[in-house]
Amino acid sequence: MKKQNLTIALSMLAGAAFAQQAPIQFAAKGIVAVSDADMAASALVDGNLYKDKGTRDALTLIQFPLNRNGQNINTALVSNSMTLSDKTIAITNNGKLAFVLEGRGQVSDSLPSLKNGIADFPATNAMFVVDLSGAKPAVKFKFPTGPSLSAVTLNPQGSTMLVASNDAGKEIKIIDIDATGKPTRVLVAASPTQGQQITDLVFHPGGQFAAYTIGATGEVGLLKYAIDEKTKKPYVIAHGKPVKVGAMPGSGKFTPDGSFFIIPDGKKALGAGGTGAGEVFVVQFSTEDTAGEHKIVAQAATPEAPEAVAVSPDGSMVAVVSAGQSYAPFGTAGAGKSTVGIYSLAKDGKLTLGNEYPFEGVLPQSVEFDRDGSAIAVAVSEYLDYGNRNGGIEFWTVTKGDKPALAKQPGRVALTRGAHALRVIY
Repeated sequence: MKKQNLTIALSMLAGAAFAQQAPIQFAAKGIVAVSDADMAASALVDGNLYKDKGTRDALTLIQFPLNRNGQNINTALVSNSMTLSDKTIAITNNGKLAFVLEGRGQVSDSLPSLKNGIADFPATNAMFVVDLSGAKPAVKFKFPTGPSLSAVTLNPQGSTMLVASNDAGKEIKIIDIDATGKPTRVLVAASPTQGQQITDLVFHPGGQFAAYTIGATGEVGLLKYAIDEKTKKPYVIAHGKPVKVGAMPGSGKFTPDGSFFIIPDGKKALGAGGTGAGEVFVVQFSTEDTAGEHKIVAQAATPEAPEAVAVSPDGSMVAVVSAGQSYAPFGTAGAGKSTVGIYSLAKDGKLTLGNEYPFEGVLPQSVEFDRDGSAIAVAVSEYLDYGNRNGGIEFWTVTKGDKPALAKQPGRVALTRGAHALRVIY
């Protein structure tokens, strides 16, 4: 009898344990993460790389549901650079292909510190095409796309990408691709602002326009993407005049219906003195056949150094991750202290802060919602850890409403250090 009671008790205990929620709740098929392993975030201040011998840049494919032993987390070696933040990657809507700009090449394990800043990392012109269709990501091939690459965006159909470079007079590359990701045609166009490099490109959800950012002038504008009726070749042309969005605009996102473009402004480059409080702007582009006035419809304050934004699938919320001075050398007061904020976004574009949440992590540069807006994921470059240093993905549960809120989830995914870009496979 006692043995029978024990069996029943163990069975009930097991049932209760299995009924508990997993430490990570995120509604998606997967997440693709990119890590720049040989660039310590604090090198932006003191130049020290703190490289571990043999650690290499990576692309990680995380597939849900997660397995505690990591069987659903697999990596491929893909050279990349955190200087491109989360603008370094685009994936097809079906989640089968990823396109990764190298931006800057890797340096040898024997180089302990930077003497010439970022210039010590060799500039490259390569794009990697990565197969995500299997359990493990695999690099299919790479091809040249132009010097000093800064951003890539893929149209909703997955047939054409736009790539920004500093190739004088050819700053925009228009690359048609086939179903395997191979380029079938490469065309070029000049920057809408003569002589100025585009620092961000984002296709509009409709595919007929793309937003561009000029970091040097602090402006965002709109390109019209079209097909020439006679030659059948695609082209881009400026559509209306750009608008000023601060001094150091980052990477932006359209709302799902394309009504607004959300972009953070960090005010100045990351460095020893910090950047001061930032802002996030809501821009309304004119997409009429004859361009009207593009305008800022709202803006809101953010903590120091806003790095990236995400818009919920229903367009009602905006998440902003801010680095503060988390990238400072260990021992500095602000080192390892970052913030994520959640805002409501009204139909007229007005932003209202729900709340801000400090968390431990160095230089977060990417944030994404899951498919139903119930959770967000944040890429963290590394932590205030000594010895083996890893990056990671942190997760928050979202409470929706007029004043949205976040609750930190207890679990996280460990990544190769230098994690700086995420894309969600829905």
